[in-house]
Amino acid sequence: MSTYPNTLEPLLGPNLESLLLELEDKFPPTNPHPKEQLPSIMYRAGQRDVVEYLRKRFDEDRKPNY
Repeated sequence: MSTYPNTLEPLLGPNLESLLLELEDKFPPTNPHPKEQLPSIMYRAGQRDVVEYLRKRFDEDRKPNY
């Protein structure tokens, strides 16, 4: 068990894991379709990038700092 507080908890609440799972479900990684418009591809990529950033921060906060 880590003695360091989760730095995302004040921003996102105490139940971060369930929030991240919900975000990953709502914004899954997808491959663009050749007929899809570039703005749509970029928008979806941006949504997914936020989820991946939060996941990375969450995982980093859970690692013990020795």
